[in-house]
Amino acid sequence: MIKFIILFSLSLSACAENNKLERILVKLNSFNADFVQIVKDSTNQIIDESSGRVMFKKPNYFRWEYEVPSKNEIISDGAFLYLYDPDLKQVIVSKLNKQLDMSPAMLLVSDNVHEFFNTKLISNSSNIKKYEATPKDLERAFFKQVIFNFNLDRLKEMKVIDNFDNETTIQFFKVIQNQDINEGKFLFNYPDDIDVIKN
Repeated sequence: MIKFIILFSLSLSACAENNKLERILVKLNSFNADFVQIVKDSTNQIIDESSGRVMFKKPNYFRWEYEVPSKNEIISDGAFLYLYDPDLKQVIVSKLNKQLDMSPAMLLVSDNVHEFFNTKLISNSSNIKKYEATPKDLERAFFKQVIFNFNLDRLKEMKVIDNFDNETTIQFFKVIQNQDINEGKFLFNYPDDIDVIKN
């Protein structure tokens, strides 16, 4: 009986830690940071490096701006998703739908993480905690694993492993969390003379 109680207590403790990722993300109402992104293939060779700025606000608002090596923007105004390529003078406009529920971005801007993802604590040392999120519906997702690195509940890094074993690591700098962001910053302003492609 004593052994059972000890094991049961340990199980409850593990469940509490695993659920803590959801509690952290629920409290993360807005986020603003610079980022550096490195993509490696399955042989660990770097195939892409970029940097820029990201901001998001719940529910479903985000703006991902690539500045180096070339400018690109991914914007959600809560209703539509805009993929803008200034070099091509082209924007692809899509209505937000349930596909977004299975994206790494939705982990950050949604409060229903448990509905679409399994989560668990994979590392806990000092003030640094790492959590893993895996899609419950692998057939719908284009990735199979996301790893979050938090320092005192502040998001410092995301790592996404896609279905081809490519690894995208995104490190965040100058992080500002839970500061109000005007929703106007998530509007896409159509430049003159661009092609608009509706998906």
